[in-house]
Amino acid sequence: LKPRLATDRPICRRPSIPQPIRTMPPMQEAVPFEQRSAEARRILAKYPDRIPVICERAARSDLPDIDKKKFLVPGTMLCGEFKYIIHKHINQTQAGTVASDQTIYLFVQKNSTSPKTGALMSEVYDQYKNEDGFLYMTYSAENTLGSQ
Repeated sequence: LKPRLATDRPICRRPSIPQPIRTMPPMQEAVPFEQRSAEARRILAKYPDRIPVICERAARSDLPDIDKKKFLVPGTMLCGEFKYIIHKHINQTQAGTVASDQTIYLFVQKNSTSPKTGALMSEVYDQYKNEDGFLYMTYSAENTLGSQ
């Protein structure tokens, strides 16, 4: 047997569809702070019970990019419900679906922690919102059936 390196991919993993290299920079880099901040203030004034979320694919994720990046979710929504919405958007992309042996994880961009699925989006927003008024999250997937 050949020794496995930490960089080797699991043998049982399904081949993924090659993803194009991200040509668009993340929202925080593409849009000036003042513009993002003004948009968040306008949204929060118009919809005080909603949370402005920007959710993008994690840099090292094999999942496809979703078409929609900005979301306006109720503060009473659970993180697990938001994860389901992201899952549906991934499945609607041309690049395919999430494999049955993969689980989607959401991460808060501020410190790369994964909020609990039972946490309210308003709680996550209050704890991790960016200075510009948006909650930045990324999504990625992990193989849940293990490797050999």
